Amino acid sequence: MTAASDRHGTDEIAGTGRGLRERLRSALPPPGPIRILQTNTLITTFGYGLYTSGSALFFVKAADLSQSQVGLGFSLAGIVGVFVSVRIGRLVDRWGPRETALCFATLLSLLMVAAVFVRDLWQFLPVIICIGVAETAGNVAWGALVGHLVPKGDRVRIVARNRVLSNIGFSVGVLVAGVAIGLNTRFAYACLVLGMAVAAMLTAVSSLRLPRVLPSQERAGSKRSGGVGYDLPYIAVSAVSSMTLIGNTILTVGLPLWVVTQTSVPHQLAAWMILGNTAIVILLQVKVSKGSDTVPGARRMQRWAFIVLAAACGCIAFVHTLGAVPGAAVLIVAVALLTMGEMWGESANWCFRFNFLDSRAQGAYSGMYILGNSVPTVVAPALVTFVTARFVPGGWFILAGIFVLGLLLNGPVISWAERTRPDAEAAVAEPEYHAVATTQKA
Repeated sequence: MTAASDRHGTDEIAGTGRGLRERLRSALPPPGPIRILQTNTLITTFGYGLYTSGSALFFVKAADLSQSQVGLGFSLAGIVGVFVSVRIGRLVDRWGPRETALCFATLLSLLMVAAVFVRDLWQFLPVIICIGVAETAGNVAWGALVGHLVPKGDRVRIVARNRVLSNIGFSVGVLVAGVAIGLNTRFAYACLVLGMAVAAMLTAVSSLRLPRVLPSQERAGSKRSGGVGYDLPYIAVSAVSSMTLIGNTILTVGLPLWVVTQTSVPHQLAAWMILGNTAIVILLQVKVSKGSDTVPGARRMQRWAFIVLAAACGCIAFVHTLGAVPGAAVLIVAVALLTMGEMWGESANWCFRFNFLDSRAQGAYSGMYILGNSVPTVVAPALVTFVTARFVPGGWFILAGIFVLGLLLNGPVISWAERTRPDAEAAVAEPEYHAVATTQKA
């Protein structure tokens, strides 16, 4: 009886293990381009978690740069990256997105190694600016790869899953970086930068397994090449959509400063809010994105994003008048609203990005969308910190007004883009590509 019971228990454990493996396997996309893209996302964001957590500390402590010099370098890198995004997009169409992704991922890896040897401002600036350009190129190429390799009806869902993976990879990278920061040595900080170098190189190697997408001028029947001009309605849609991303800056920059300097809420709540936001996005982003795969659905979703973001700012404005417990309760509601606005806004953003482009110039349009999305990257940090510190509590109503403005612009700008897409059905037709043999075995 004992032996039989042992065998029965062993069979149950083995069955449970097999069931868990099957559930995990079913959660993965089938072998092929989508799985490779998502694997690359996880690797890259883990590297960025390491790099962003420790790069500023490395340059200040190990490279003997001042905080203002490091801030200047990072700002210049972001600005230059934005301004070259469309040119890089044209390069993507000329070379092909896979080849561009390979080239710039390898370049990013080499630049990260070079960053470890930076010792003064004049070495730092060219390296960090080139890093910014390589990062932008990677984003442009990724958008073009999704547009070419993922079927139209699956794009929003796949990008939603990618965002979940991004949050997981980045969070794990930040946790690992915490160990290195705790050691507080030059070698530990250098390891964080080199960790990003390794992640970029792994992404480049993994990208070799992606199908080759024919450059636009080689595609039969294509009337456009990488020389496509600026599509102003498309850029306008991107700029209005990007206004929802200001909510991310409010959550990560404005709200923590407000909690610490203007409220009686426990200061540790500032960090817990960001952790809660990340957890909600990981759990709900894919579900929340349902319904945003069509332009009418995305338009409604973006409208709700602006509404809840404005409401969140209104809630935050009154926290400084409340005690610790009611203030914390209102902040939790505000964080929930900011997170919903973030998820709805991102989902709508993805739909507009892919549904309004010309598939014959995926790279150029990916670059144009990044150009339009540059508003929160360049303007939001300074805007949020200035108005909330200078006008108490009126700054929060100014931010709420910006979201109301986005709500008012939402309909007209999207309608403008729709009117200027007479060949919309042709523009979003399924693209063709040539797959390398190894892709089928991925």
